[in-house]
Amino acid sequence: MSPLKRSRKVKLLVVLVVIAVAAVAAYLYLKERTLPTPTFTDITWEPEVIVAGRPVVFRLTLAHRSPFGTKATITVYVSKYDYTGFGEYSPIGRLEADVGPNSEREVVFEWVPPSPGFYRLRFEVSGGGYLNQVVYVSSPDREKEAFVFAVLGDNRPADGVMPQPSVFKEIVREINLIHPDFAIIVGDIIYGYDSDVAGLKRQWADFLSVYNSFEVPVFVAPGNHEMQTSSTPETGNPNAQTLYVMNLGRLYYAFAYGNSLFIILDTDVVGRAAEISGEQLEWLRRVLELSRNYAHTFVFMHRPIVSYEGADILNNHYEVLPLLLRYNVTAVFQGHNHVYYFEEVNGTLFYVTGGAGAPLYRTPEKGGVHHFLIVEVNGSKIEVKFVPPYALKVTAQDKRVDVEYTFRKRIVFRDDKYTWTAEPKPLTLRGIWLRAGKAEVSVEGGKVVCTVKEDGTYRVYVEVVVRPGEKKSIILRN
Repeated sequence: MSPLKRSRKVKLLVVLVVIAVAAVAAYLYLKERTLPTPTFTDITWEPEVIVAGRPVVFRLTLAHRSPFGTKATITVYVSKYDYTGFGEYSPIGRLEADVGPNSEREVVFEWVPPSPGFYRLRFEVSGGGYLNQVVYVSSPDREKEAFVFAVLGDNRPADGVMPQPSVFKEIVREINLIHPDFAIIVGDIIYGYDSDVAGLKRQWADFLSVYNSFEVPVFVAPGNHEMQTSSTPETGNPNAQTLYVMNLGRLYYAFAYGNSLFIILDTDVVGRAAEISGEQLEWLRRVLELSRNYAHTFVFMHRPIVSYEGADILNNHYEVLPLLLRYNVTAVFQGHNHVYYFEEVNGTLFYVTGGAGAPLYRTPEKGGVHHFLIVEVNGSKIEVKFVPPYALKVTAQDKRVDVEYTFRKRIVFRDDKYTWTAEPKPLTLRGIWLRAGKAEVSVEGGKVVCTVKEDGTYRVYVEVVVRPGEKKSIILRN
């Protein structure tokens, strides 16, 4: 081959490599800034309360944003929760669906959950779309009447560039130590505003990295930041809402746990922002009818209907509040206002718990403090405990764990015309663990609740009650 021909061949090869690299870069650029297609934009199920051994029908909206139709293959996976987290996914079904260009269609999947417990479902579409959904499957028999759950809200960063706040990560650590049966976040989990799809994806990835560090199942009520909504109903970003559905599933739903009904609302449905109206309001009326069968009903929502004077509240609070009171809802947990606030209205307890890491709105004297709540249900009684972050100190040594609860002084919050308090109360910790060489061991200072095999050794989880200001040691006895 002549030098001239060799030179031309090298130049052609270089041009082809440059074109290939540019094509890959363009593909990755566009992929990062667009949603996968087809993907899911909505999910519902029937019956509302899922029961082990009984069929539940999931209905999912599959949206395809392309000038060309496609045949979508959907694989359904399930993972069940054990004491330390969700296990590996296992496939449980496969669906085929023809989707036309720039269109939507409904796909239906029926599942018979084999046993009670928390499950994480994942629906994956060929082409990259997906949907994750945490559900609780009730027992067909009488369930326990004593259980514990955590509530927190407004953990989002101060802007769209900063990572999840360190306060939020500390709250996760302390919730893992307490190890309630589950936790619920009442919205504003990412910053959201002024972010394109690429920015939203980065923020979701950062949030999920912390979310996945919870050792208990976590449900979420949507907030205005992740939906990019404002105070008028017509606002919001459909792409932002789709990303929410892809990562966390259904926008509003209910489940039964123990002797109680849990209702999670979306105060920021895109196109119906800052209100609970239309289909959601009718759905809420129907679900509240179910509440007659339960000892307690707990409601979770982002924008509050009861808050401190002058606070931002739900536009149609005057419509929703009487509805909740009519059905004797036990407690309503709200966020949006970055404070701790409590008020009882006609026997229903209203909490604003917006202190999981977002910038605080008020001075500490008026409720502007970081915190989360622990709710203990025991039959007909409930107790809500205020917990400040950084109050649980844990030091691990060989065959010994030392615990201290430093929250020991009652806090009094005052507004112009109203006073509410936060009382230090004993906490039951079920997430303390020690390393052991065998499964059968005894401990001093607590009781063994669970043993998990790990890398040839065992994690021995211990239950211990720690009182305000108390230091306690848990010691492993072989």
